[in-house]
Amino acid sequence: MNVFNNQNKKNTKKFTILIVDDCLVSSLCLSKLLMLLGFDSVDHAKTYQQAIKACSKKRYSLLFIDYHLEQVLNGSELYDLLKMKGFIEPYTRVITVSGDNTTQTVLSTLSKGNGDYLCKPISKSILSHKMTDAYQEFHLFKKLYTIRKKGDNEQLKEYAISAAKSKNINELDQFLFSLFSPNEGEELIALCNQPEFLNRRNYIHTRLQLENTLSLSTPELLIKQTEILCQQHPLFAPAFDFLSQLHIQQSHYEEALTSAYNALGLTPSVPLRALHTLKLALICNNKHYFFKASHLLANHLPIADQDWCVYVVEAFNYYGEYIHNCQTARDKKQFILEQKNFVRRSEYRLTTIQKKQLTTLFGLSECKRMIKEGNIIAAKRIMLKASKPFFDDLHQLNSVILVELLYLLSFYGELWLLERVNAVIKTKHQFNDYCLDALHILKHDQELNESLKMLSSTLNESNKIKTANLTIDALELAQYQYQNALTQYPYSSELCISLLECYISLSIDNPATISSMVVTIQNMPLSDKLMSRREAIFKALHANEAYIEEKASSKLLSRLPYSYIKKDKEILNFPRKHATKLLF
Repeated sequence: MNVFNNQNKKNTKKFTILIVDDCLVSSLCLSKLLMLLGFDSVDHAKTYQQAIKACSKKRYSLLFIDYHLEQVLNGSELYDLLKMKGFIEPYTRVITVSGDNTTQTVLSTLSKGNGDYLCKPISKSILSHKMTDAYQEFHLFKKLYTIRKKGDNEQLKEYAISAAKSKNINELDQFLFSLFSPNEGEELIALCNQPEFLNRRNYIHTRLQLENTLSLSTPELLIKQTEILCQQHPLFAPAFDFLSQLHIQQSHYEEALTSAYNALGLTPSVPLRALHTLKLALICNNKHYFFKASHLLANHLPIADQDWCVYVVEAFNYYGEYIHNCQTARDKKQFILEQKNFVRRSEYRLTTIQKKQLTTLFGLSECKRMIKEGNIIAAKRIMLKASKPFFDDLHQLNSVILVELLYLLSFYGELWLLERVNAVIKTKHQFNDYCLDALHILKHDQELNESLKMLSSTLNESNKIKTANLTIDALELAQYQYQNALTQYPYSSELCISLLECYISLSIDNPATISSMVVTIQNMPLSDKLMSRREAIFKALHANEAYIEEKASSKLLSRLPYSYIKKDKEILNFPRKHATKLLF
């Protein structure tokens, strides 16, 4: 029997459906059930590529997506990708289909919004209820977004409130809350206190948040009321997020960590919750929760999310800080090993290019750690080796990696690569908060910018002198300029190579200085031009590798720009804009 009578059958013709399932049998069975319910405008996609292609050509009303697609992306990530590319409308409904009915999977999927969850095996009666809801919600949200497009905010608010009173839909509640500006907090509190909303969890949660923001209640009372909300709704992850936030405001970090981990346990595939737990575990020096959150983040790294590199970088920053603070060699070794395990756990789901980028991120993380430990030259070698696969095509690198690389290249004075990285960054049009914050610090660090300009000017002017005139006076002038610049940038490959060329041309015999500069450039991946110059120097010096030893100088660590240190320390400050922007 059809869910819809003959009068509405014409409307169901316009209700287009796409089934994304790699199992043909399951797809056909679902399609048959839908036809029995009166929905015959159904298309099929076996792979996520086919789904993307179909959605790029046709606007569907409803998507059935199998959660466990036997491919690179799972169903939840496919939805994220379609949404990011704008291939589905904001009011398109999504029903995730899976045989996995665990609380974590269901809640993580539903936190995306726009849909429902359907467990296999699928019965006609359950599907009938799901389709009724999907059909009604599609038309409800389509009307809401149509009114929004017209710009009539008052009508939109009235219609949304009316709909919310009769329908308890999480997405509708969040849509309604978004219609109130920050200055309308008291009006929104009054709405939450209306009889229809008084006992609904989203409205209780929103009211408590506003009372905290507007300082309308004491911290103790807010914590108590939020704890009650968590007890009444133990599967409501946002309540645990808010409870964690309240504890942080009171510097109750142990309690905040417990609440954060409870929220993460409910939705392990939400990366921001994993990062929030990592941060608190770092502050509380809680290895158990730190490793748990790290494992969950690695296992559920959202590869379709443009910000996946941000999540990895922030996790690596927390690892770096924890390793730096370790009191024993055993703990340090354990954390270094766990960070490597994080990379291994993440790799199995990443694409080929993403695996290369993850390897680069790990190399840059190791570089930062070794700089703090005083192993400056070894750190430089790791940085250059990590970025070498992209020397000829820096555009392949994620913006986050480019920004991280820019910091390190600025420290070392590797202008030959820094200028190319900077040029690529200028071609990027969109940056996330992490990149914007980092670039802002770099841009406004006058001391760093002036020193880099000095280095660039020295290399350019001295090279002109050498090219135009090879007299002894000209070479001595170039040598003097190089030596002055070397006091600020003792690890600059181009500077060391240029100065060594002067020493050779002037027949200067200074074994200690020459040896230290040779160590700085030896076995370093460089541009073809610099490597050619380096080889010529080594031939001229007849360098004996057994004689040249790496002597890392901890004194030079003081040259690390303050902005770089500040950036590395910022991860411990609360609240951090990116990490506290949790999903509902």
